[in-house]
Parts: sequence; structure tokens; C-alpha cells
Amino acid sequence: MTTLFLGFLPIVVAAVAGGAFGLQYRLMRRYTVENSSFLSVFIATVPIPLIACTWLLPGWTEAIARAGFAANAQVFLFGFCWGLGAITYAFGFNILGMALAASLLKGISIAIGSGLPLLRHWDQVPDSARITTVVGLATLILGTALAGRAGMLREREARLRAEAGFIETSATKAVLNPVGRVFWIGVLLCLVSGFASAGANLGYDYADHIERAMTEVAPGTPLEWRATLVRWMPMYWGGISALTLLMGGAMVRNGTWRNFVAPGSARDCAISVSMGLVHFLAQIPYGIGAFYLGTLGTTVGWGVNIGLALIVATSLGFFTGEWNGASQAAKRTLYSGILVLIVAFGILAYAQSLAPENVPAAGEESVATGIPTPRDPR
Repeated sequence: MTTLFLGFLPIVVAAVAGGAFGLQYRLMRRYTVENSSFLSVFIATVPIPLIACTWLLPGWTEAIARAGFAANAQVFLFGFCWGLGAITYAFGFNILGMALAASLLKGISIAIGSGLPLLRHWDQVPDSARITTVVGLATLILGTALAGRAGMLREREARLRAEAGFIETSATKAVLNPVGRVFWIGVLLCLVSGFASAGANLGYDYADHIERAMTEVAPGTPLEWRATLVRWMPMYWGGISALTLLMGGAMVRNGTWRNFVAPGSARDCAISVSMGLVHFLAQIPYGIGAFYLGTLGTTVGWGVNIGLALIVATSLGFFTGEWNGASQAAKRTLYSGILVLIVAFGILAYAQSLAPENVPAAGEESVATGIPTPRDPR
């Protein structure tokens, strides 16, 4: 029970941060999507992780070197995919709004981001936990599909109102009511983002060798959850590389880089920097939770993280007015999706209870995926 608490509590923190991250795009006045995305992700992937690793993990650079080029390159590429996911999500979010964009992205991210780690560690999971986990993930995907269906209903209602010439007041107007081709461009962007964003969890899962190298650098030191921090570094480098190449290039071509120094941009800068901290909190606590959950950490933990983040994003969508004017049918569908997600959380928590705990004692460091370290007697 203690392990479940230590695992799920930081994941809840990560989910709240992940669900709230997109809110910055609703608050910008001077910054474009490129400005806010680049600055917030830069803060989340460069200065904050460097400070954290330098403070908590002396010798982390040696661990990176010891892991070897191939291991780092693999995680870097997953991070690059994650960066592409962040870019396509930013644009899709601005077209579709927080609730619908999140439901499309997160359904795919659950299927790939949780499914592939489960297959990778299939032999380490008992049969009962395997079956329950698959059922829980399927239920999660059903919940996200219902949330997406609710967004589709909302879009159709907005299109019908637009065709009828209905003039919405500020009290009934949704923040965004995209119609026709623009709507489907937003859907495509979010679908692409769902596939690419799964790279965040896959990169973390495949970085187990880098974490093991960290424990070898500091033998006998009870690193425990701190060793998971080094997993993120090559992935962060890949992510910021993608944003620098694409978002940075767009800012140079469009001249929007000038927004960083434009009069009145200090407010937007402060929001983006604070959202960078929020983005950092959407990942590091997840890694800590996955460590304590053990073998199923990157499967159950990722699914709960993404599903709960969808509930947070949907709640914020109501707060920002995206569902103003939506029919009761659309809202009931959304509520049904949220209820299914909650049921899925219970199923996944039960699946986690069926799996063997794999949290090492102090001085017996091993990665959350169950790969033995040289100190492990297995």
C-alpha cells in the first residue's frame, strides 16, 4: 500500500501539471504559438534539469558517457519525436481548444506510450496483472474516445449555428468553434502529436541503461528515485533540438522572434517561463512515481498520468469557456467519458497491486524496469 501511495501521488502531481500546461496558449497577448512553446519548453528542458541534476546527481555526466553513444542516441531520438509532438499539439490546441485536442492526443499516447512498455516487460509481469492492465488500458482509451466524441458533437453544433447565422454572445460563445477544413487540420495535428508525444514515455522507458550507469557511477550511494533524473537528459536534448529546428526556424522566417523584445512582452514572458516550470513538473514527478510502481511503472503510471491529465485539461476547458453553448448531449457524453476514465484508474490501480514490487532497498539500486544491476544478486 505504501508503494502504491508513493507511486501514484507524484503521478497525480505530474498529471495536474500536464493538463494545465496548454493553458498558456489562452493567455498570450504578444507571443505567438512559436514564442510561447519555444520559451516554455526551453526552460523545462535546459536550465531546470541541469540545476536539478547538478544538485542531486553529482557525476551524472559520467553516467551519460558510460551508457554509450547508442543508448543516448536512442533516447535522443525519442525526445526528438516528443518535441515534434509538442509542436503539433501547440498548433492543434489553438485550432480545437483544450478539451478536444487533449482527448485526441492522449488516447493515442496511452495506446502507444503504455502499450509498448508493457510488451517490452511482458515476461516480468504475472498473467493476472497482464490481463487486468490490458483491460484497464482499453478502458482508458474508451474514456478518451468518449471525450473526443463529445468534442466532435460540440464542433458539429458550432458549425450548424454558424450556417444558420446564429450570433453568439460572450455568454454562450465557446473560445474556439473551428469548422470545416480548419477543424480537420486541427484533428490531424493532434493525431500526429499523439503518436509523437508517446516518445516521452518510450524515451524514459528505454533510458533504463542510463539509470543503471548512474548507479554504477555512485556504488553504495542510496540514490533511489534521484537516479531517474538522468533518464530525462538525452530526451530533453532531443526535444529542445526539435523545437529549435522547427519553432526557431519559423520565428526567424516570420520575424516573430522580435516578440521576445517587443514592448509589453514581459507579461507573456513571465507566463511562458512559469509554464516551463509546470512542464518540468509534468515529467519529473511522473518518473519518480514510475520508479516506485516498479515493472508496470511505465505502463500503469503513464496511463493514469495521461488519463488524469485529460480530466484536468477538460476541466480547464470548461473554465475557459470552450463548452459554453454546447448541448446537454455533448456534455453528457463528456461526463460519461470522465466516468469511464475514473473506472479505468481503479482497474489499473488493481493491476498494479497484482504486480510484484520492484523498488530496491537503499544501496541496492536497480531500475524501475527490473533490469538487474551488478549489485543485484539475481
